Amino acid sequence: MRVLIVEDHPETGRWLLQELSRTSWKCDLAATVQSARSLARQESYDVVLLDVMLPDGSGVEFCQELRILGNFAIIMVTARDDVTDRIDALDRGADDYVIKPFAIGELIARIRAVSRRMNGDRGPVLECFDLRLWVEERSVEQGGHLLELSRREFDLLAVFMRNSKKVLTRDQLLELAWGYVFYAESNVVDVTVKRLRERLDPNGKVIIDTVRGVGYVLRPARE
Repeated sequence: MRVLIVEDHPETGRWLLQELSRTSWKCDLAATVQSARSLARQESYDVVLLDVMLPDGSGVEFCQELRILGNFAIIMVTARDDVTDRIDALDRGADDYVIKPFAIGELIARIRAVSRRMNGDRGPVLECFDLRLWVEERSVEQGGHLLELSRREFDLLAVFMRNSKKVLTRDQLLELAWGYVFYAESNVVDVTVKRLRERLDPNGKVIIDTVRGVGYVLRPARE
């Protein structure tokens, strides 16, 4: 796989180049729109990692130009985390949007995911009742309709789907979805379960049921 990194911050650019090169991908680095444009015209890239704020132009506007130059998968990599910025970038042709700071492992997974999507493969999928969850793409459908979930809601639902019909305690849910030990005074699990229930279709085939004194269970709405 060939990856073009468009990043004007020298340390970040060198770090990305070093880390992504470890995967055996061939990577090039550009610090400006002009140099990125030149490379994109000369080489055939599979994925472009594109910063939003560049010294000689907007990465979002350059994203539109890249769509004309070639069939690239484009991932915006930026510190701008406002939802309007994300919507604008995706509407202008970006395939994904990664907010700094990020773990390099997550970025590599997202690169692989968008590359597979370009080839018609959405990657590993969990299926449970009327739910379908694409793990690396981090998207969920219920009855064919896309669900808009937060990061924590997505992670929690993935845990439930991997353990459907199994009662899980709050301790187990917090450890599996959040990765740390439960503290008695915390109600983060209950709050996230409540929000997740609100996202699910009330007329769907699945519910998150409360098992009093124990925890929660994902089960069919009608058994």
